[in-house]
Amino acid sequence: MKEKILHNRIILISCLFLFNFLLSQTSDELKRFMETYDKIKVDQQANEIVKKGIESDKDPKDRPVKLLVSPSNISKYYDEKLNDIKKEITYLNDLLIYSDSIPPIKDFGYNFFSLRDTVNFIDNLKIDDSYNLGFGDEIIISVWGEVEQYVKKFVQRDGTVYVDNVGLLYLGGKNFSDAKNYIYNRFSKVYSTLNSKPQLSYLDVSVGKLKNINISLTGHVKYPGNYVVNPSINITNILMLAGGIMESGSLRNIMVIRNKTVKDSIDLYPLIGGFSDLKKINFNDGDVLVVPSKGKTIAVNGSIRMPAYYEIKNDDIGSIISYAGGLNRRAKSEIHIYRNNHPNIFLKSFDYDDIELFNGDSLFIPGKNIIHKTISISVDSRNSIKIPWLSEIKYEDIFYASNVNINNIKKIELVRRSFDNNLETYLLQNYDGGEFNFMPNDYIVIQLNNSFKPIETVVIKGSVSSPGLYPLAAKKENLNSIISRSGGLLEGSSIEDIIIKRDTSLIGSINGEIILSPNDTIFINDYNGIVSVEGEVNNPGKIEWKNDRLAKDFISLAGGLNAYADKNHIIYIAPHGEALKLNKKSRQQVLPGSKIIVKQLPSNELNVKPDRFQQISSIITSLVTIAILANSTSNSN
Repeated sequence: MKEKILHNRIILISCLFLFNFLLSQTSDELKRFMETYDKIKVDQQANEIVKKGIESDKDPKDRPVKLLVSPSNISKYYDEKLNDIKKEITYLNDLLIYSDSIPPIKDFGYNFFSLRDTVNFIDNLKIDDSYNLGFGDEIIISVWGEVEQYVKKFVQRDGTVYVDNVGLLYLGGKNFSDAKNYIYNRFSKVYSTLNSKPQLSYLDVSVGKLKNINISLTGHVKYPGNYVVNPSINITNILMLAGGIMESGSLRNIMVIRNKTVKDSIDLYPLIGGFSDLKKINFNDGDVLVVPSKGKTIAVNGSIRMPAYYEIKNDDIGSIISYAGGLNRRAKSEIHIYRNNHPNIFLKSFDYDDIELFNGDSLFIPGKNIIHKTISISVDSRNSIKIPWLSEIKYEDIFYASNVNINNIKKIELVRRSFDNNLETYLLQNYDGGEFNFMPNDYIVIQLNNSFKPIETVVIKGSVSSPGLYPLAAKKENLNSIISRSGGLLEGSSIEDIIIKRDTSLIGSINGEIILSPNDTIFINDYNGIVSVEGEVNNPGKIEWKNDRLAKDFISLAGGLNAYADKNHIIYIAPHGEALKLNKKSRQQVLPGSKIIVKQLPSNELNVKPDRFQQISSIITSLVTIAILANSTSNSN
């Protein structure tokens, strides 16, 4: 009990001490004290929230929960990432020495298969007479004339088709041409009118749905394996189904193997280069398509349309250049052949029929160093132009190219660099019918008698008779002149209501004598019969303007100055933007649309007692609250 009484007395003495201490402080000190108190209070609340969050986030095993990243962890992460970036930059700089000014080239033709997913494969292409019939093919037989019959049958596994009145037809393994003759002969034995003279019946054989066959792809393709395809498919479509040929595979020796024997080989270069189509290959069930490794390869670079690595197969230089798209317009008529294990060859002409190419050769076609010779022409304020130099270029050519009238020329000046690299100036005079030996890189300056200058304009908007775009008629045309040309101001508007926007600035004028600049925008505001009073007055707002009211009258109508007003710091702003400093008793005439702003006293001159007592009251309330909380805490103990 005694401890409780002692505790309460200590709190009371502390409150009294703080109260006496606060009464002796200035307003600024009290303000700082209050800010410190508020900060401590906020920190305490934050700590309680964090504490509650930690308690709620703990797992059943009471493992610690890390809510925030400490500054030391951030610094450590920053240093580690910075070191990684420095190592990466060092590595890249080491690689730079291995770079080459010549851009790298790629292998020719492999991007032909890059659009695999966008290719539409046709299931039923037209078959030719060499197509071999087999299990799953649909045969359509039509007989018309004196005898009519229609048969639509699929070839069975044993290669037969049964037809009423005719019997079994053995079609498996026969090509389409032989099958048609076989069917005609069998039907002729039943229907004699097919061979009568004149012929009284007719027969037609066609193939409907085609069988699917199995083809295996192996070697240097992206997706080797077995594919079920339509027999009418071509080799490029099969390769696209397999994802295309890898750059390690050959484009020039693709083999079709049938019954363990190489049936055919295909060279894709004529197709990829756009020279010819591939020959037709009829695939059979069980065929194997093999893409072997790339063969001998050479590099072709320089003044060629498609620099790349090319696979060679008994090719001469001419055919390789054709595959590469031919020479470009800068190519010289010579070829350099660089070799690893053989002497280099430099051909001064395209006589290369007897040149044998070896694996690893590099063909380089040098280009011409084309220098365009020009003459520069500048005409007054126009942008300078360049025209091609010709050995016999004349004055009239220069005047035509620069669109200059010879009768309007004031002076022609020529600037030329001499052989010792100095600039020399010539005044050209005999340009009307005369001649002059112009040289490449000459710079010609033509001055005209009447230089054209663009018309400079201003824009007028608002309360004027004819708003719009007006050209400046004089070099120093003022506001009054433009208003007069636009028909004058509308009734109720005055020169003080005008605001001129120039770039980002707003400008006014008292008498309209301000000189306008090109691209000015002139805003003529409507009559504004009010005056705005702002700042440290008792009732800020807008007041009706009357001619006999002075500045002090408008301040009085706004409730007068309040306790914080600076009587000697009153600003009057006219509609045209001019500002004047007034005092409380100023007899300044006020224009409609004006603004009066009363500034506040400096902080060191403000009457701080009301604020001080308010702060003291707030602090005492807080201290009493603390005492009550402390008392309740001791009671609970």
